[in-house]
Amino acid sequence: MKYEEAQRWLAKAGPFPDSGAPSLVEQLDRLKELAADDALPHSGIAVWYALVQEMRRLADYYERDLIRGLRGDGMTWAQVAHAVEAQLSSRQAAHAKWKRLIDPGRRTTTGDMRRGGRPKDPPALSPGE
Repeated sequence: MKYEEAQRWLAKAGPFPDSGAPSLVEQLDRLKELAADDALPHSGIAVWYALVQEMRRLADYYERDLIRGLRGDGMTWAQVAHAVEAQLSSRQAAHAKWKRLIDPGRRTTTGDMRRGGRPKDPPALSPGE
């Protein structure tokens, strides 16, 4: 389910009858409460997941802008790592994080990859083939 569909579901059947436009965090918290009470239908679980994905997308967006701004101000990768303190322990960690954030395929998969590894090499042909 996409974020826009999730918002339509929440507007139509959602658990916010008395409020106008709850924030993303309020929506997530309410869905969590409903799930804890076993009152969340399967479509609600899909909505909850779509909201979590949107929050991740927004976090990546703001983190990219933050790092881009720090680097644009002339900071080195070591200074960026120091500026965000405990989150990135070294310039290498800061630079690696940046590469992950700008990689367009970082959250997508084709499903044919092994967990934690590269694709298997095709079997080698024997000399007689």
